Amino acid sequence: MRKLKKAVAVLLTAAMTMSASVMAFADQQVTFHFQNGANWETVGAWIYQGIAFDTNVSPKDKCAVITKEETGDKIVWPGAKMDDDKATGWKTITATFTDSYTADGIAVIFNNYVGDTTINDTTRDIDLEAVRNSGIKTTDTDAKAQTDNILLNKKTIANKFGGAVTDVYVTYDGTKAEYSATAPESYTSAIKAESTPAAGADNNAAGTANSTSKGTGTSSNTNAPKTGDTVAVSVVMFGLLAAVAYVASKKKANA
Repeated sequence: MRKLKKAVAVLLTAAMTMSASVMAFADQQVTFHFQNGANWETVGAWIYQGIAFDTNVSPKDKCAVITKEETGDKIVWPGAKMDDDKATGWKTITATFTDSYTADGIAVIFNNYVGDTTINDTTRDIDLEAVRNSGIKTTDTDAKAQTDNILLNKKTIANKFGGAVTDVYVTYDGTKAEYSATAPESYTSAIKAESTPAAGADNNAAGTANSTSKGTGTSSNTNAPKTGDTVAVSVVMFGLLAAVAYVASKKKANA
């Protein structure tokens, strides 16, 4: 009985290691839904992990322009191009954050996706060249438009989003931007109703109303595992193998 208890304890330890590992290295996808109240022709988004604006923008592969500096990657105006949301008049994009986003915070700025043609305190020659090469429409600085900063700090993520952010809904009337963790009426009412099923359709079929489905943004669920996920799997396997080896060694010693 004592041997059985020890074996169970080891397996429980391995299971706890597995759970902690997965949580520690889990990336988080956040889908942003933006109401294009200003009727911008194209909508872009600067997406930062960290409200101090000193960490990398995510996702890099969806940002329009990336230039290299001595300190690493730099994302320049106007950021990532957003796609049409399922709600009419709304735009969407999905960003991937590392596991520390709940402590770092999130910052997002939505804009009219217009490149800068002048050099200022945040733009250099290499940036302007990158913008030109990208094919983004450029104009004078004063023609650029953007929303207020949308800032989600540690306290907000914990209290307003329940500790984990999956979707952020931002209403914008052309002047003021406000965010919420749940879809507002202006979003749900803008989703086109699905066609009514034909007569004789199977009444036992599960409902598929768009109003209850999660926004998909632009990310694919078939992406290769992130580095953190790979490490988590490795730690889990190591913990399980260690547990099996321990039980086997105890049996051999008591044989």
